[in-house]
Amino acid sequence: MASAAFLVESVDLEGAERRREPWRELCGRALEANVFGEPGFLLNAARHLGEARKLEFLFAWQDGTKRELCGLMTLVAPKPFSFGVAQVWQSEQAGLAALVLDRRSGEAALNAAIDWLGEQRPSIVGLFAPTLEATGPTVRLLEASAEAQGRAFLRTNMRQRAMLSCARGGPGFEIALPGKRLKEWRRLRRRLEERGARFVSIDGAAAFGEPLERFLALESKGWKGRRGAPLAADPGRAAFARALASDMASQGRLRIDRLDLGEATIAAGVILVSKDRAFYWKTAFDESFAEYSPGVLLTIELSERQQRDAAIAITDSCAIADHPMIDRLWPDRLSLVDCLVAIRPGAQARLKRWVGRRELARSAKEAVKGLVLPLIGRKRS
Repeated sequence: MASAAFLVESVDLEGAERRREPWRELCGRALEANVFGEPGFLLNAARHLGEARKLEFLFAWQDGTKRELCGLMTLVAPKPFSFGVAQVWQSEQAGLAALVLDRRSGEAALNAAIDWLGEQRPSIVGLFAPTLEATGPTVRLLEASAEAQGRAFLRTNMRQRAMLSCARGGPGFEIALPGKRLKEWRRLRRRLEERGARFVSIDGAAAFGEPLERFLALESKGWKGRRGAPLAADPGRAAFARALASDMASQGRLRIDRLDLGEATIAAGVILVSKDRAFYWKTAFDESFAEYSPGVLLTIELSERQQRDAAIAITDSCAIADHPMIDRLWPDRLSLVDCLVAIRPGAQARLKRWVGRRELARSAKEAVKGLVLPLIGRKRS
């Protein structure tokens, strides 16, 4: 259906797959770099992580010719007793929500999608978009659009996670590290190098195949392996990781960095790239070498490489807040927020109740984690 000259259509996974090319073009013009909203990530996540049947892909086109795609949001069907809130999907493997808007016509595309929801989904009163950059252009557009249209707009669950800014000729991230600790890490690096350790970086098409399989095997050896959480432990997650890596590698936007000791890999990290932003998506290390802090050493080496790359402005850690490793190394913080936009007038009180319920559930989950994780010998990660 059309809204203010825009055409908004709802399709399933197969329909979204057929629109992959204009979707890719939209990501090249995106208001904000987000690898988790790109077709290579989203389509593979939906297909392999068992979520496809729950998802609805909304495409907002410039007009009925469908020559130019101006917005994409992937929605999760509201659950029973959900207070009528549609949620933008965020996969368990994603660091940001599945929302992409054109930098030129994103506001019009967003308004068209919201109007479509208001007309086609009578039970929906609000649109929830989780995990967006709090000071980024997408959040600013959401708020400005809501204000212009007279819709309620709520922010919730403010938090931060580590990020690495490009040095741009200035001092690198190491200047903020405690001198004593940095000296100790350098000593550990020398000890490993005396044993033959070396850092390896593989990018582009070469990163798919053996380098990825090394990472998957290493991840399975750590605490994630013991808890059944690594990518390789589940057929769906493993298929997703391989399909994603193949797609990103073919575009030259995948890199795998390793710390090797002889024939063994003792630490590895996976970097995904979207426009001028990189995402430190996954990391793993061999716990039998924990005395050498291989994960820290790899991240320091990786960070230096990131800051030398003139094409990258920011590297997002994709980590939880207060992560025990990355927060020690990267001094900058990326502020994140969840946003809720009313679709209908007079919905603010209802949406506030929905937010309250969600916050209560989240607090209860965190409290349970705080009690259970120490009992099973695990840190938050």
